Amino acid sequence: MRSPLRIPVLFLALALTVPAIVLGQSGAQDQQGGWTTGDFEQHSVRGDITAISGKSITIKTDEGETYTIATGPNTRIRKQRDEVKFTDLHVGDMIAAVGDKDPKAKTVGAMFVIVIDKEQYAKARADFGKTWTTGVIQSIDGTNIVIKRPDNVTQTIVVDENTGFRRHREDITLGDIKPGDHIGVRGALQNGAFLATEITIGGGGPGNRGFAGRRSDSSPNPGPPQLDN
Repeated sequence: MRSPLRIPVLFLALALTVPAIVLGQSGAQDQQGGWTTGDFEQHSVRGDITAISGKSITIKTDEGETYTIATGPNTRIRKQRDEVKFTDLHVGDMIAAVGDKDPKAKTVGAMFVIVIDKEQYAKARADFGKTWTTGVIQSIDGTNIVIKRPDNVTQTIVVDENTGFRRHREDITLGDIKPGDHIGVRGALQNGAFLATEITIGGGGPGNRGFAGRRSDSSPNPGPPQLDN
């Protein structure tokens, strides 16, 4: 039996393949030290709803793939930071489903279904690499950090004395990060380089301070979804 998924809040974080933007809307708990955008991609799918039948949802992804999302009594459905009902979902809505993903069968047994604000998503995507970025550290040379983003683009992050570093709720320093770490970065492009104002270990996005560390819901993890047969 697979262990239940436990997902941290990543407010407005976005991987270009599967947007962790939705995690900031899920109200989920960080109980295993934090997920990265790569972890999120392995357990989630995003797309527009094309059909709803019973408790199942059919979506079409940006890549043109069709996934069937199975929901059950334990599935939590969120819009922004509010919990909504299954009947609040409509054809045409953009959603992300997080749970037991089977890429071969094109199914997800959903722990969470999150309705994505399309305008907010479009803005976050347009700002990606400009006012915020995320990826895996490839190398660190002095105050330059080279990351590989989810879209496979390499980007150089520059830090200075004003850059803040965080791991969940703890302040850390440049010396505490290393190649292989997943980071989320806020800042701005200056002279062709991305000058970081804040770096968070474990993921991140263009949202509030401490992207990967702030919890928005104190309710217990709901456990894996009980799917209808």
